[in-house]
Amino acid sequence: MSAPKSGPQSPFPGPRPYEAGERDRFYGRAGERRDLAALVIANRLTVLYGPTGAGKTSLLAAGLVPELERAGFMVMPIARPGGLLPPGTNPVHLRNIYSANVLMHWHHGDLDGVAKHTITSYLEAMEDPRPERPLALVIDQFEDLFNTHTTQWEQREAFLRELVDCLAKPERGIEERPVRVCLAIRDEELAELERYAALLPDLLRIRFRLDPLRRPAAIEVMTHAAGGMFARPDAEKLATDLAHRRVRTFGKIALVPSEFVEPIQLQLACDEKWRRGGKSGAMAKPRDPDEALVRYVDAGIARARAGWRSEAKIRRFIGDKLLTPEGGRSAVVRGKRHTAGLLNKLVDRLEQERIVRAEERLGTRWYELAHDRMVEPMRISNAAWFEAQRRRRRARRVALLLLLLAGLGVAAWFGVQWALATYQGLEGQKTGVEAELAAASQTREDLEQSLARAEGNYAVERLRAQARGLDVELVGLADDIQAARGVIADMARFSPRGRDNEPADLTNFVAVAAELPGLGARLTGVGQRHAELTAELTAAAQARPLVEADLKALAKETASRGPELERLRADLDAATAEQTRQRARVLAEVAGFEAPQRGTSGDARAREMARQLWRDAFVMLQRGSTEDARGRFERAHLRDTTHAPAWDMIGRIAQTGGDLKLAEQSYRKALTYAPDYGPSLASMASLYLTKEWFLDAERCAREALAAQPSLLSARVVLRAVQQRRQSETESDEEGLSPKNPCSRPAAAAAPPAAVPAE
Repeated sequence: MSAPKSGPQSPFPGPRPYEAGERDRFYGRAGERRDLAALVIANRLTVLYGPTGAGKTSLLAAGLVPELERAGFMVMPIARPGGLLPPGTNPVHLRNIYSANVLMHWHHGDLDGVAKHTITSYLEAMEDPRPERPLALVIDQFEDLFNTHTTQWEQREAFLRELVDCLAKPERGIEERPVRVCLAIRDEELAELERYAALLPDLLRIRFRLDPLRRPAAIEVMTHAAGGMFARPDAEKLATDLAHRRVRTFGKIALVPSEFVEPIQLQLACDEKWRRGGKSGAMAKPRDPDEALVRYVDAGIARARAGWRSEAKIRRFIGDKLLTPEGGRSAVVRGKRHTAGLLNKLVDRLEQERIVRAEERLGTRWYELAHDRMVEPMRISNAAWFEAQRRRRRARRVALLLLLLAGLGVAAWFGVQWALATYQGLEGQKTGVEAELAAASQTREDLEQSLARAEGNYAVERLRAQARGLDVELVGLADDIQAARGVIADMARFSPRGRDNEPADLTNFVAVAAELPGLGARLTGVGQRHAELTAELTAAAQARPLVEADLKALAKETASRGPELERLRADLDAATAEQTRQRARVLAEVAGFEAPQRGTSGDARAREMARQLWRDAFVMLQRGSTEDARGRFERAHLRDTTHAPAWDMIGRIAQTGGDLKLAEQSYRKALTYAPDYGPSLASMASLYLTKEWFLDAERCAREALAAQPSLLSARVVLRAVQQRRQSETESDEEGLSPKNPCSRPAAAAAPPAAVPAE
């Protein structure tokens, strides 16, 4: 919801004070501005005091500051000793909470830049391109020193001593630089400042009282600031009306003329006429300042909540967050989307309507009620609005209750008539209802029996699906164990001959040893699921007599898998024992083998030397000398950089140590020199499976089996990919990686007959 469109900006600020940028529209205070500036320039400390709503803040911002700047002063931003601290700030960590509040108005960095400073040390450390200029400090709402942070009352005296320290010498202050201070305080709090007169000897004698506007000054404001909107007779009449005050005389309330016009009431009346485009008309009861402020608040909140239906939230935000129980103003910090629970868009509208005003401190935006004078009218407005809402809700409840009682009376009469007519037909319907109940009872029994049969059939199908899955796992496990035994049986006939395919056979042989524990774990898991399924079938047959025959048949079929499991366990144990025996024999033969020198070329000798180094490293690795083996493998590929088995074994050592990045790099180098080297293709498939890149894992596994059908590790990867596809209804794969080194399409390498498409 966008904010309502607004026309040209009003020259009257309404309830908020004038700001420094509005000095050209600040009229009616020429004498006070001149006299106050003269006092501040001539004296080290000047106290400006006056009643609430007299316009002290406006005189400081739009009057005194420009005058001091024209006189050559460097004027620090107007500060306040009170106010809330940034969120998350612990007052205990601040040296002086009142000094910190003042410095936050001057400092543009973070809180750490002011937390440990005194006023004097901050001014001395401040960078100024023209340090010869005299310095002016203007502190507004000095009554905050006595009304805020009351738990830190013992820091008040220290704060006043810091001000005295700035004015330590009669003629010179900070680093031989003239300093002038102006304090603004409400006249009812002036006595509190007198209590500390001993700390400020001779400094409190220079005072300037600011009264509300007199009628000639009010006429000047109306005739000059609005650019001719007010004719002088109209301005004089309005000033006379606004100067009236309500007083109680002889027990009655009467309006009597007075000497002064309250500035905020004048601004509201002029702003109201500006909003009407300068048209004359009734400005309701302009003689009562509180009523004018209440009307202003009501109209501003109504415009701010237009289109949002959030008036209650706005009023609770103002009453709970911006007003204190002691009758003062509080402040809240702007959040990312909400400010103290209210949407920032609504807070912006309240600022546009000049009900709240914003202030920047340490890069954070704070909001407070636009003026102290609005505190009591805001309370009156909120109390009246919530009371009206309460009465409206009570009236609605009473009306609803009366309507309900009337409706109940009418309904009771019709109910009696309906009951009489119904009773007459009940006797004739009794027999029919009893017959329907008997038929419904029979239907219920039939439905219950059908439901029991359907539930039994569902249980049979569910358990049958589990049995089929168990059969598939048994077939796959039997196939993998048979493949492992085939590799071990082939190695029983192994004898080193120095052939190029020997590294692949040896690598596959030792890889089978690494896969045997996994096959054992799979066999144990299948056996456990077989036992669980058998127990579940027995329990289901007892609980569901309608399908007992089907469940017993399925249980008998499932029990027949037991001997198969025992046979597979025996085969696996035999394969493990045989692998252990063959491993010792193969290592001994490889260690004792020395290939005959063939060929005379340097390349042939280098290749043969690389093969011999690989054999030595292979034996060392199997006997536990990993570092020595790594060195021999590296020497092997240094002798012959195209020796893929050396790169492959370096990758396997890295993968065993957990360095998957180095392992992948080594496998890729092996496949660069020998694209159809089966062990490296199987290792890449295993790495891709670890990353859950299933399409890439499948391609590399199929390529490995096409190059070397006996690779058990490739079979295990391919089966894991197929099982995942069966267990998931949807795939989140995004396609093959463009860097997959298994270059042939997956369709070109059909799955071997030993790995069925499940």
